[in-house]
Amino acid sequence: PGLTPGASLLAGGYERFSSEYPEFCAKTKSLSNVSPPTSAEPLDLGCSSCGTPLHDQGGPVEILPFLYLGSAYHAARRDMLDPRGLTPLFSSDCPNHFEGHYQYKCIPVEDNHKADISSWFMEAIEYIDSVKECCGRVLVHCQAGISRSATICLAYLMMKQRVKLEEAFEFVKQRRSIISPNFSFMGQLLQFESQVLATSCAVEAVSPSGTLRERGKA
Repeated sequence: PGLTPGASLLAGGYERFSSEYPEFCAKTKSLSNVSPPTSAEPLDLGCSSCGTPLHDQGGPVEILPFLYLGSAYHAARRDMLDPRGLTPLFSSDCPNHFEGHYQYKCIPVEDNHKADISSWFMEAIEYIDSVKECCGRVLVHCQAGISRSATICLAYLMMKQRVKLEEAFEFVKQRRSIISPNFSFMGQLLQFESQVLATSCAVEAVSPSGTLRERGKA
């Protein structure tokens, strides 16, 4: 009584059915055995009860030996900056807490679907390269270290390592799992990808390059 005509109850539930007829069941992949890369700095998920937002937990993560990614909270903690040798700080519209002690570079980009972050890509890439040439280390950050700063890091990898957005995204996500550029930024990165790959065809034809993981050591 109360059941819709034609409906039946599955004796033994899904577990019994899946064991007897696995071919009719969709399989899902488990990530329980996937370990983060040894170079990554895992977030302390157990700290959620202390009130610290997920994006502020842990510390700045190394993307390349001279390029780090983090949040505004990380940029305000000298105990996180100094041990890593992070003196130049590249930010997206965030306050400069230690004027005179660190070098600051800021681009006025908001995290919304109207912002044109791609117009700042080349300036950001040139700045990061200038830090690299001086054997320094730069922290690229925004408020949460999820969208704007991640977008800048992705653009840098795509341009300098000559890789597609998909490969760059996976590379960065392995190091800071919570990155999530907004939809508009992803679209701008895809447009940037087409520009980068178009200019790199001749270069790769002469000197084939390796994977991003191999080239990231340079």
